Amino acid sequence: MTRPRTKTEAQLDEAILRHAGDAERVMALEQARRFKRSWIDLAESLTRVRDADSFRRWGFASFEEYCAKELHLRAGTVDKLCASFRFLRTNAPRLIREEPDDVVHPVPSWQAVDFVARAEERGAADEDTLDQMKRAVFEEGVPAPALARRFREVAFPLGEDERRGRSRSQIAHTARRLADLVAEADSGVPRGLAEKVEGVLGELVAWSVD
Repeated sequence: MTRPRTKTEAQLDEAILRHAGDAERVMALEQARRFKRSWIDLAESLTRVRDADSFRRWGFASFEEYCAKELHLRAGTVDKLCASFRFLRTNAPRLIREEPDDVVHPVPSWQAVDFVARAEERGAADEDTLDQMKRAVFEEGVPAPALARRFREVAFPLGEDERRGRSRSQIAHTARRLADLVAEADSGVPRGLAEKVEGVLGELVAWSVD
């Protein structure tokens, strides 16, 4: 059974038919429709449209207005797509246009490329770590969540205040959970002891959120 089109898909299809005589405009619309399957092609089209100011001859006052009204893409998403494409073009151009004899590499997600680009811009990770991240993304296609679990602490280290805040938040969560367990009727903890523990935990929670 064919999946019914969403409202956005229907609007994009109508726009493709309406502007059939403008190949560049139709290409961008078609890439937007196929966004989840081919973000690199979409990002390349967006970059080309923005660099050439093509949106102006289509009647849009700005690139952001064009993306929002015609392609139904949010400005934040478009910015990250274009930035990820530029980073990919500089660091792994083979992934944009694979040659017939090239080794086939998995296409990385734009979120994973964005993670590496931001890490390089942040400058906290050393060159060896950045090389590891690039290999993981460009050669292995490691997804963004796995990349973050592996490299977040070294690529985006927390400041002292941030670490302290995270620790306090974890303490408060654990203390509340322990207090709830102690207070349960079937916990087996004697009432007097449970009240003492709850009192201490309450002080700990109050301290952690102060």
